[in-house]
Amino acid sequence: MIFPRLITAIIGIPLIMLSIYFGGIPFFILMLLVVLFSIHEYYYIISRTGFDVQQITGYAFGVLIFASVFFNGTELLTKTQGQLSSIMLTLCLFVFSVYEIIRVNFSKTQEVSGSIVRIALTFFGVFLISWTFCHILLIRDINPGGVKYTFFLFLLIWISDTGAYVIGKKFGRIKLAEKISPNKTVEGLVGAVITGIIAGLIMWKVMGLNELRLAEVASISALIALFAGISDLAESLLKRDVGLKDTDVLLPGHGGMLDRFDSFIFTAPFFFYYLTIFHK
Repeated sequence: MIFPRLITAIIGIPLIMLSIYFGGIPFFILMLLVVLFSIHEYYYIISRTGFDVQQITGYAFGVLIFASVFFNGTELLTKTQGQLSSIMLTLCLFVFSVYEIIRVNFSKTQEVSGSIVRIALTFFGVFLISWTFCHILLIRDINPGGVKYTFFLFLLIWISDTGAYVIGKKFGRIKLAEKISPNKTVEGLVGAVITGIIAGLIMWKVMGLNELRLAEVASISALIALFAGISDLAESLLKRDVGLKDTDVLLPGHGGMLDRFDSFIFTAPFFFYYLTIFHK
């Protein structure tokens, strides 16, 4: 199990690091692929529940909402006045509703059933993945410091996740959320937070993040590690509901794309809003 994880890391980490460094189209394409694969895996989870979703419109708006964040504020779309993402979210709900109106109206059955669930589950997937992951793009575009902040977030999540695994494996006794993720322990979560703080402080020095204070970095690092654990549990909750261990076998040793990037569900929005609202 260790060897496949190692191979995936050897290939994946440099690819992600290079895309972060270059930014622009390369980073957008890489993250868009992450979004598409993650939505696909989410729909697979939903298919196991026996419920239905609007897959075509879901994929379409997963891409459109993510792309709207990338193009927002550019000269290409100056007329939207920075509201393109809000427009896309509103249009998303409109299209999902119209789709259901047409679907039900032309259905051969006389009953109207399943529309609420289809709209809700389709929109939830787009919001859970595309909307939350787009904050990774927003962090990269912060000027100045976006590159350093993105490196900081990715490395901190990876290191704290490793800390949780190692310490949980060695000292884990108290189950954190046994019904949702049987292998996670309180000791592992504490290990993730401690490892995250240490890693955050080291990166603060190495990367020269002088605009952040020491206590500020320690607090942010602890919260990112904590939110990463909660994000992981949130995704595990969906899998546990349908009896899945992994969402896919796309990444050997890691499961699916959503399994690998689920830690960003709450951490990316938190870090972005902190940097753009509270820090400034």
